[in-house]
Amino acid sequence: MEILVTILPAFLIFLFSIYKIVKDDYVFIRRNISLEQVFDIAIIVFAIGLVLMKFSLLGAVLAGIMILYLIAKYKKIPLGRIFDFFTFAFSIALPIGFLSHAFFVKGMDLTVDIINAVLFLIFAFFSGKVVYPMIMSREVKEGSLHIIFLVFFTFVSFVDTLFLQQKGNLVLLSIPNILLVIFFIISFFLFFKQANSGFTNKKRI
Repeated sequence: MEILVTILPAFLIFLFSIYKIVKDDYVFIRRNISLEQVFDIAIIVFAIGLVLMKFSLLGAVLAGIMILYLIAKYKKIPLGRIFDFFTFAFSIALPIGFLSHAFFVKGMDLTVDIINAVLFLIFAFFSGKVVYPMIMSREVKEGSLHIIFLVFFTFVSFVDTLFLQQKGNLVLLSIPNILLVIFFIISFFLFFKQANSGFTNKKRI
């Protein structure tokens, strides 16, 4: 029941966001990529992520990225574009998920959920007002929003683990922390690689 109440509102917001983003996208229309196809992919990614969410949100996100990559590659969907679409929709849904989860926890967990909801709401607002419009106008390369999100997500998740250490003990060399540091470094590397090419996209479709 807790999982249903926590996940369902966020998932519905995610699907609605995907609908608003994809329905009139000229690139997908020209490539005959239908909204139904994208919804099918979203449901598959969500289902696999939901199973792994029992272990950690990081595991769910990484699994979602891997599955989305494999499906998009197989169906020849523009990778950067669909990753940015899913990332934007996910960043809109995340604050709802954190706030829903906050009803079932207390203490430090409650505090972290509320802080995360605020942080990812700010990120979603920044994405919607700054990064996403620049991607749609071809000022910024496709895939840039996804990379920025990974840097932000891994950093926030690492800080979360520090706050939620059992009995207040700071254990930097725990497995979750090591994994988060690894993926933060990878994300940062991708960010600088994208930045070195100017983040701008001069190629037209």
